[in-house]
Amino acid sequence: MTEQGHYNSFSYPAEERVILNFVRDILEGEKKSNLLLTGAIGSGKSTFVQHLIDHMAVMPTGYMTIRHIDADERRQGFAHVPAANQRGTGFLTIRHDEHDIFPMAQCFLVADPDGRRFNLDRFHETAMEFMDRPGSLMILDELGGDELLIDDFYERVLALLEDTTRPTILVWKHDKSFERSISRAKVSEADINKIKERRRVIASHPSLVNVELVNGGLTISDKKRALWRQQSAEPQTVEEEPLEIEAVPRLKKSMAPRFAIMLGALLLIVIFSFAVGWYWIDPKTIVVFFWHKIIGSAREFPTEIHSVLINVRLPRIVLGLLVGSGLSVAGHTFQGVFRNPMASPDVLGASSGAGFGAALAILWGLPSSGITSFSFLFGLLSIVLVLVLTSFVRGQKMLALILTGIVVGSLFSAGLSLIKLVADPTDQLPAITYWLMGSLNSAQVKQLAFAGPIILVALFVILLLRWQLNVLTVGEDAAATMGIHTRLLQLILIIAATLITATCVSVSGVIGWVGLVVPHIARMITGADNRYSLPASALIGSAFMIFVDDIARRATTSGIPLGILTAFIGAPFFIYLILRQGRRDAIA
Repeated sequence: MTEQGHYNSFSYPAEERVILNFVRDILEGEKKSNLLLTGAIGSGKSTFVQHLIDHMAVMPTGYMTIRHIDADERRQGFAHVPAANQRGTGFLTIRHDEHDIFPMAQCFLVADPDGRRFNLDRFHETAMEFMDRPGSLMILDELGGDELLIDDFYERVLALLEDTTRPTILVWKHDKSFERSISRAKVSEADINKIKERRRVIASHPSLVNVELVNGGLTISDKKRALWRQQSAEPQTVEEEPLEIEAVPRLKKSMAPRFAIMLGALLLIVIFSFAVGWYWIDPKTIVVFFWHKIIGSAREFPTEIHSVLINVRLPRIVLGLLVGSGLSVAGHTFQGVFRNPMASPDVLGASSGAGFGAALAILWGLPSSGITSFSFLFGLLSIVLVLVLTSFVRGQKMLALILTGIVVGSLFSAGLSLIKLVADPTDQLPAITYWLMGSLNSAQVKQLAFAGPIILVALFVILLLRWQLNVLTVGEDAAATMGIHTRLLQLILIIAATLITATCVSVSGVIGWVGLVVPHIARMITGADNRYSLPASALIGSAFMIFVDDIARRATTSGIPLGILTAFIGAPFFIYLILRQGRRDAIA
């Protein structure tokens, strides 16, 4: 079996044990009550049941559902396992080529390119067998779909709810999940109405207490932040309020002050960046200058102030903001898509390709615009090669993508070494070496006109899809069950992140560590939810880049390459993160 979402390693914190105790009291209290557990796909219903079984220390009966797929991950089927074997459920998958004990022939539901096929007879046979076994707790998983067309099974469910000798947990198919699955099935309108009516009868049974799991867009492995909402399943009067038990406050409420602080810090660093340099300008003068520019005032300022702020520092600061936010978001995206905290913007060889293109342009004596163009084109060429080569690989696409990126990056690195070998050591070689170290010294308006639209559009696409990046973190199988086209989503995110990387490298050279370290800092501040951590990465990366550039400008007359400073700052911080995680693991 393979495990998606690290379910077995998940443990509830002390405050959430109150919720487990509360649900246990519902099932084991003096008043006979059963549990109707509902929630959207991926909200953790099966995981909650697993931990509830452990917490109650009971031997359950009934059935739970297991998903298994074949080697190419293009087909999936659903079969039953006994509820007592609850560790084989949820998002755990079995591949047919590895585990013949669950062949596709035993699936009661099969979804493949030919459509969706529900075998009611097979479902009825296996479900009733597991329900007849002895146990102190009855569990019926993913109830509320086509199986309610079986009259005998439907009557058995109602009888279980009337039974006062043993509590029952109904893991209820969410309304949206039901509508989606029924729309894909070949079921008559009369049968659909019959299922809906039986769903209503079961859900309104007086013995049931409804517990809804609300994920709130968090990743599956971060269930400790989920909201468990408990309310009576019986109709309530207008005056009655549903009982709510919330483990932690909603994230949105606590994010506003954090983003306000980050925006404020970025604004202060921007003002400081306009002020600092070999020609110092008072920050108050800077604020007044740009305020009058914004409102269109005709107030005159000294020529040198206008020249320094508009012609020299403004392009450099704007380019620093674009490059810092771009590299940070690109690194964050790659870490999410590949589910690897060590992934960085150059994971697919874009930086190596862009570096090779720039070195080739310098070797041929092209102007700065030619260097930028060659760098950008070869950066794109690297991802094209990676995608083409990966298309010939069957299965394990993400692993193949990473390995192909390493190979392509190595090829471009070898080509770069060859160019250095033949370059003029008195002129071309120093220029190539300095460019590869990264710098904003060549910031000009024409570079902004080229890089700005590409970076901003790609950033917009990634930020627009950041909630779907959340879903990818639970695994491709789970994401697919939520209606997400995982392959297309991964391709869009990879192309957008690579475009950002190639563009940033083409205008600033190779600046390492930003895309690797900044996403971790963002997650430390906002948590693992990409809806918040991705924008935080953009803000922190922007501030970090122009702050480092301020140090580079003032350190020496010619300026220190940014790649050197980011390595001096990023490497020790990353070592700190590793040691910090090591201490946490040791405590755990």
